[in-house]
Parts: sequence; C-alpha cells; structure tokens
Amino acid sequence: MDYHSLTFQELKKVARDHKPKIKQYYIKSRHELIQLLTMPILPQQFIIEKMTIQELRDEARARGHKAGLWKLLRAELVELLYPSPDQNNKNNDSGKKHDPPNKTDSD
Repeated sequence: MDYHSLTFQELKKVARDHKPKIKQYYIKSRHELIQLLTMPILPQQFIIEKMTIQELRDEARARGHKAGLWKLLRAELVELLYPSPDQNNKNNDSGKKHDPPNKTDSD
C-alpha cells in the first residue's frame, strides 16, 4: 500500500485499525504515521505500552511469577517483565565501598 498517496485522515484510519495497535496515532505527524505503518514489526516498546494489565498478568504467570501479581501496579508489572537497562546499571556493585570515617580526638 502506498501510504504517501493517502490523505492525513486516511492515514489515521489505517493506523487506528492497525494490528498491533499504534499508541496515540491521533497526535502523530504524517511522517511518523508513515514511518510506523511501513515497519514490518513495531518496536517492542509500542507493543508493551498497548498491553492491558490483564495481558501483563497473564504473561507474568506464563513466565513463572505467581505470588502477588494482583497487588502490583501496571508500571511495576512492566518493570518486572521488561526490566529497563538503567535499572541494571544501578544494581551492579562495581562501585567502591566506603568505610565510615574514624573518630579521632580533635582539639
């Protein structure tokens, strides 16, 4: 399909009916819509953003996480299933350990 020949409104209709869904297609520019629609597979981020909390819970159960899924918020479920690379960098213990300062007598 030639997306460049479609009007902006027609592009929005195609994006609305696209599977998997495109998040916030209605505020994207014409160029962004064409770019997304021509991708063979949408980026993982788009797919995760459109998942419902029930779909996230089902996926967590399938991966073996069973305890406390109903207590978790959507953001916590996403972080559990798809940890961000920033979080991995914060958790490494490659930094130096600091000893508490020694107490000395000062005048």
